[in-house]
Amino acid sequence: MKRFITILLLAAFSGSLLHAQTSTQKIEIPIGRIGFHDNIDKEQLAAKKFDGKADDLVQVSDDQTINLQVTNALIKQVDDMQNEIELDSSLDHRLKIKYLSGLYIMLHDYNVKRSYRRIAPEEAPAMVKAYRDMMHADIKGESILPYIQNLSFDAGEKMIGAFKDNPGFKDATGVMFAKYAFNHLETVMTEISNYLEYPATDSIIAAVAKKYPNQILTYATSYTPIATVIKRNQDPLVQQIVQIGNSGQSTRILPFIDELLAGTTTIDKLSATVADDDQYYKQMVKTSIILQQRKNNGESPMGLKAMMENMQAKSLKYIREVNDLHEEPAPVRFRIVKDFTPEELYYLIINGQEELYTSSYTNHNNAGIYDQMMARMKPSRGDSLLMLVSFDRFKKFIAMAAGFNTLDNFLKSMAPENSNYLMKKYVSALEKTEDLEDAVDVANSFGSIRDPQLLSFLREEVRKNYVYVSKKKERRGTVIYELLGSLFDTETEKSTDSSKASEMSAKLQLPPINFVSFNSLQSDSGRVYEQVFFYGDKDGHESYLSFMSNFPGGEWKVTKGKYWTTITSLKGKPVTIFANLPIAEPDDKDAIQKLSEYLDENDIHPTVFIHRGHSYHINTTLDNLQSSARIVVLGSCGGYHNMSVVLEKSPEAHIISSKQVGTRFVNEPIIRALDETIRAGKNVDWVEMWAGLGRRFAGDPRNKELFSDYVPPHKNLGAIFIKAYRQIMKDAK
Repeated sequence: MKRFITILLLAAFSGSLLHAQTSTQKIEIPIGRIGFHDNIDKEQLAAKKFDGKADDLVQVSDDQTINLQVTNALIKQVDDMQNEIELDSSLDHRLKIKYLSGLYIMLHDYNVKRSYRRIAPEEAPAMVKAYRDMMHADIKGESILPYIQNLSFDAGEKMIGAFKDNPGFKDATGVMFAKYAFNHLETVMTEISNYLEYPATDSIIAAVAKKYPNQILTYATSYTPIATVIKRNQDPLVQQIVQIGNSGQSTRILPFIDELLAGTTTIDKLSATVADDDQYYKQMVKTSIILQQRKNNGESPMGLKAMMENMQAKSLKYIREVNDLHEEPAPVRFRIVKDFTPEELYYLIINGQEELYTSSYTNHNNAGIYDQMMARMKPSRGDSLLMLVSFDRFKKFIAMAAGFNTLDNFLKSMAPENSNYLMKKYVSALEKTEDLEDAVDVANSFGSIRDPQLLSFLREEVRKNYVYVSKKKERRGTVIYELLGSLFDTETEKSTDSSKASEMSAKLQLPPINFVSFNSLQSDSGRVYEQVFFYGDKDGHESYLSFMSNFPGGEWKVTKGKYWTTITSLKGKPVTIFANLPIAEPDDKDAIQKLSEYLDENDIHPTVFIHRGHSYHINTTLDNLQSSARIVVLGSCGGYHNMSVVLEKSPEAHIISSKQVGTRFVNEPIIRALDETIRAGKNVDWVEMWAGLGRRFAGDPRNKELFSDYVPPHKNLGAIFIKAYRQIMKDAK
């Protein structure tokens, strides 16, 4: 529609766009509005070209009827509206631009969301009809509200923006926000401040309270207008949260909200209990078991998520004390848990996956947390223990037992039929979980199980599950079990590490997993860049000083700045290492930020990233990870969440992690071997490097055990599983 617009007057429409009877009339368009029509035409053309075919059909479905309806709406009906706007003599130039602009915004928003799969493309007819109805109502000075009720949020959010002067705009905005809110309960509280006076706000807050009570508690105890709205909300759950907020121990009491609502306890009773750390932990264990029973029965306990978070934080405090006393006699080292029940020790284990020392878990004196847990069971049966804890996260426990080489002991503590049933459950229903954590745990355990009979049994169970989900045509489950089967088939005693890795890469159609080529580490200039993260606590200072001792003069040039140190190779291939200074907390994060800004400004993209710090610092490291990463050393922080984040940001990364807390006595030799390999211009061969490190630690009894808990990339089956799964699902789109 350039200089003239063609008016299509339908004489008949018999269900086919190809046989419409039309007559035409040409109307001149003022030059001031031609551009608005052009923009609309471009969006119509984009809609038709979306499927890559240069035809006149908007293809959104395999159903041709739906395609014709969408085409009719986006092409013919939009053309009709353009004509109608131009022909309406009651509209001045400003109003015609207003309605043409709104029409363009609707089309553009639809096309963008369709490309990101954020809208059902078959909504187009409803969108076009709603816009026409709103335009007619607006011209008459009537409310647009009745015409947006049946639209989804994604369909209507941008569309109503054209009608900001309409008497129904505010109410329509409220309705749209409600549509958004109930589908985004996890994040809606950050946006609710602009909608506090809308009728739906109370219902939204009540809905958030059921799924994320901790968020309501946070806002209820704030000095904001949101707090006032929460406090006047009449929902019983919201009021209970408000009462919890009035106590002095609100964050500790919140996880017990299910019991408070049931009337089995009171805030006063809980206040006395949670004031004592040991009693608080013991009460969390009791309540967690009850909540897990309810979950097993199909219920959705409200306090479960907060309970898990609080219990993990408390568990780690106990575990860190036991870890820190690793050189003390057992009675001193484990004194803090001497009165714990088997259930309480079980929860320490499953909450301490990323920090539990091997010798804290089990040791030659049979004094470890696992050893004491089993010894205190009367009788000492693993199946009885799992029944006591309502099988809460038992798959996590099984995976840890495999990793710490106690799975055989645990399974033999029960009758064979029960152990078989347990392991069947371990590898079943992995397709039903929200994320891949259980499947990754199963994958990780494959590399630790050495019992041939158990491996054979699990292979068969994986095969059975694969057959089951594939018959149901369950795509996600089929991929999960197919990958697990491939990982299992490569885990044979006859294979060498190199042959296993090569076979695995080929089967999973992945790039090599046993080495990283030197060329892939180089920047365009041929230099290899490395970034190392340090933190400002005592451990961070010691780690930094130890790290810096690895770069003797004559081989490396060291330049210390205000926020970071730059280390440059003087011999061998060009390598530059950036290490932020371990400035006292919280300024250590500023140093990391300053370094990251410098790298961005200078277009420097490291390919090697190394985390040197406790697990509670890992999120800062991950936030600064770049997609260029090819090697990531996480130390102790190799849990599912962290591996998932790394591979989301850096899909090609090879990850080194540990089953326990990292130590500089192991980290330094690994990093030194890595840097020297790179400086020599060699491919980083993990099998070769790990063999050399194994020989190095063979004569170091103190750190040999710690090194054995480090997992090299070619044996990091969890990370390999995530890579392969994402690649397959990506290719299937």
